[in-house]
Amino acid sequence: MDRADVVTLRNGFTGPHELLRTSDGAVLFLRRWDTPRAHGVSVLIFHGITAHSGPYGSILGQALADGGYPVYGLDLRGHGLSDGVRGDYPSAERYAADLSEAVEFVKARSPKLVLLGHSLGVLSALRAQQVRPEDTDGLILLSAGKRIRTGVRDRPTAGQALEAIIGIGILRGTPLITYTRREGMVGLDDPLFNFRYSARFYTATFGVGALQVARMFRQGTVDSPYLRPSGRVRIPVLFGVGDQDEYFPVESVRQFCDEFGADEKEFFVIPRAKHAVFPPDGWAPLLAWLGEKF
Repeated sequence: MDRADVVTLRNGFTGPHELLRTSDGAVLFLRRWDTPRAHGVSVLIFHGITAHSGPYGSILGQALADGGYPVYGLDLRGHGLSDGVRGDYPSAERYAADLSEAVEFVKARSPKLVLLGHSLGVLSALRAQQVRPEDTDGLILLSAGKRIRTGVRDRPTAGQALEAIIGIGILRGTPLITYTRREGMVGLDDPLFNFRYSARFYTATFGVGALQVARMFRQGTVDSPYLRPSGRVRIPVLFGVGDQDEYFPVESVRQFCDEFGADEKEFFVIPRAKHAVFPPDGWAPLLAWLGEKF
């Protein structure tokens, strides 16, 4: 899908949404799930890799809105209905600026704001909190840990390995690196999903060099500086993972929680949930946490 197609689809979108014009002139798309009985606390969802905000309505957004929480879902630059080269990010600085401007935009419309990241979106939520701590009142971090389940991704073919080398060493801004894993892939029939990424996208969103990203993937680890706050996080943090997550074992997410420096943190396991597929009744602990903390 090219940028002209994205603009056409965005112009034709009739559901609740906001358009954010960034400081460099791009348009970022924020989907909304409204509620008639708002508690004064909004939730901003950051999506996982390959995805966009759309699928999060049935996953979680509508459940939160039904619970009385206005919900926004950001399409990262180059994803969903936002501007940008598909599967690329110009720089780590632009990534941080986009997140900061999205948080500022939503916080201006709500007394309190909780950031919710799912999978790769956990990095986005943590980076957003780091650049806008004064506008972040809570964090929900779902389906992410520091160690990936063994064998979850297929070994690259010789051609894919060559593309990755070219992408890392020469064409850093060209989406050459195919994203695949053995099971749990969703969105294959959704034209707004991305399955090819540039080396620059990974370096921007992980906050490390391309060779370190490649080493993490080979080792099955995630070692982004965004996962390690420089000081203690003073706001409530909730960690969650499905008991059948194909990507991150429960013990990996629990270890992430245990090592995370926060004054208030809790951990819950979602029964019958996978990495990106959750039962409708699985969010009761999350809603109870929101009610208790806010």
